[in-house]
Amino acid sequence: SLFWSVLALLLAGAPFHLGPQAAGLFGIVGAAGALAAPLAGKFADRRGPRAIITVSLVLVVIAFVIFGASAKSIAGLVVGVIILDIGVQAAQISNQSRIYALKPDARSRVNTVYMVAYFIGGALGSGVGAIVWPTFGWIGVTIAGIGFAGLGAWNHLRLPARTGH
Repeated sequence: SLFWSVLALLLAGAPFHLGPQAAGLFGIVGAAGALAAPLAGKFADRRGPRAIITVSLVLVVIAFVIFGASAKSIAGLVVGVIILDIGVQAAQISNQSRIYALKPDARSRVNTVYMVAYFIGGALGSGVGAIVWPTFGWIGVTIAGIGFAGLGAWNHLRLPARTGH
């Protein structure tokens, strides 16, 4: 959400001078993540969701590094969006796999709690983007994105690995 909430501002300024429609087209590019979701699910079934989440966090960091390096390149932004969306979608599938295993008879309630937390995190990311953009610009947004991914990695790695997860 950090990236998506600020993308239109980046595209509106120099050197792009594009309207909000251009930011919307990036959403179509991001559909690659939805196409990768079934593959992530299969890999999570074989290797466990923990491995996929680890790879997903690395992909998110790579995407934000690409965003930082390509602030003046549409092609770089497109590549970053594809990598970001694959990482986010794969993590989403794997996280849901993990939480469904917690209490299989309460999937809808557990999923509700998960999605509420997911959207609170998204709102926090958008809020940080709104604060960081005016002061630090695009490089600040990319550093914040790497920071959020680092926070996620810290949380992910500090929890003990469970068998199969």
